[in-house]
Amino acid sequence: MVISFRIFAVISMLSALAGCAIDVSSSSFLHQDNSPSTLDTTALNQAVTEDEAAITITTVELKNSQDLTLRGVAVAYPEPRVNIVLFPDNGMSISNNSALIHEFGKLPANILWVDYQGTGASDKPGKARMYNLKRDALLVYDYGKEVFQNDLPTVVHGISMGSILASYVAVKRDIDGLVLDSAINKVNDVVQNMVPEWTKVFTFLQVSPELAIIENDDFIRQLDKPLLLIVGDKDRTTPITFSRQLYEVSPSKDKLIYVVPGGKHNKSMTYPDVIGQYRLFLRDL
Repeated sequence: MVISFRIFAVISMLSALAGCAIDVSSSSFLHQDNSPSTLDTTALNQAVTEDEAAITITTVELKNSQDLTLRGVAVAYPEPRVNIVLFPDNGMSISNNSALIHEFGKLPANILWVDYQGTGASDKPGKARMYNLKRDALLVYDYGKEVFQNDLPTVVHGISMGSILASYVAVKRDIDGLVLDSAINKVNDVVQNMVPEWTKVFTFLQVSPELAIIENDDFIRQLDKPLLLIVGDKDRTTPITFSRQLYEVSPSKDKLIYVVPGGKHNKSMTYPDVIGQYRLFLRDL
């Protein structure tokens, strides 16, 4: 997650001052690029070519309630089992991570991925706010239901920070399944977890109310749909304990937590054994 670099930069300047407080707001937590970039799916095309696969890529442009244009891709694979609406990690853009789409394509699946406002190809807001990302998430999901005209189940997949948006969509819309990958439970916990122990002697992190009230378990308690939690046993940013907390509070009768051997933060889909677990999850939908 990009927040770590911002927090560490501030801490490096202030750590010499005992008892200093650092405010963590949406604008410091949410990654924002300097300006929108051109959408680039070169890595996806290369991965598809290597596997001799056939796909259809449709460029997506959505206008949100702030009059910002959100840009992304809808990718269709032959004989898909599921439609996936993807909410990635903080700062994870399509252009820098498009090969990830092909990992989902191996299920096979149709995938919708739209860059967050201020990230990648999407327009940048005047100020980054979490509640605007939530509204955008609903917009993206609703578009996904329209763009994939089929009778397949629709799964919402959230990676790290995207797990919060995925869970939010899951309780606001009638989804078929939820996948939380490197999940966050409480924003306050993940922020604290990303700060080195030695700096805690000198600093105090004060998370803004907008972020502090975000507790993913509040959403999960309301959801009885099928739930798959994936987390790497080497994940230090969002450790296994976060996913286990969500698993425990889930009322779903169809829930599974899979710990990826050797798995690191937000890299779960790149491990071959995860595809098999994902397919088992889809089989029971």
